[in-house]
Amino acid sequence: MHAHVVLMLAATALIGVFVLIVVGVTLLQRRGRLGPPDGQVEFRSYGPILAAACSGGAAAVHLAVVGEHAARTTADAAPSAFALLCSIGAGTAHFTSSGTALAGFLPLGVLSVGSIGAQGALAVPRLWQGRRLLRAGLVVTLAALVIALATRILSPSAAGAPQIAYSDALAIAFDIALLVVVGLLAFGRPARLLERLGLSVIDAWVGTGLGVAAVGVFTVAGYFLAHAAH
Repeated sequence: MHAHVVLMLAATALIGVFVLIVVGVTLLQRRGRLGPPDGQVEFRSYGPILAAACSGGAAAVHLAVVGEHAARTTADAAPSAFALLCSIGAGTAHFTSSGTALAGFLPLGVLSVGSIGAQGALAVPRLWQGRRLLRAGLVVTLAALVIALATRILSPSAAGAPQIAYSDALAIAFDIALLVVVGLLAFGRPARLLERLGLSVIDAWVGTGLGVAAVGVFTVAGYFLAHAAH
């Protein structure tokens, strides 16, 4: 399936999910399940949920690319764990054999697998609460972003192929969004922006639901894009 078709279907699905979220939140609000309608929800209350969603989404998209490499490696006549890790480190390129010329991609492959595990573990909202945990998550996200960019920039891409695939760009977008959210949670600046992000109860629920839904929908799209890219 073509990448543009996947993205159009994802956008259409997100619009449908948004309508369902609005209807669901409105019904819950009318029944008094969401608390006082005139209440205010601070960004620190719903920000960790968005951070966990972005972290899990980035890990899932990267994992889809790794899974494609693993499937192609096991289909080779002589599967090699060394070649698999080098392929992961080289981004969209895939190697069918081992060799000293590929060794330079091995550290990036190992770091990529480690960053996927770390980001996947951070897909829990409670882990984004507390200043120490927030700063640790910020370091992990920065490292994952640098590794992702390095593996794609240094990748020996084929002629006519994009240097950064759609799936990789999606994961990088999740990382950048996560950096913004974590930066606000960890440092509390800019203060004016934090004040504006203090929303009414219904807006907070709709916004958080839409954010999580967007990550979920485009994570699924990233899976199909990863397969289309290979």
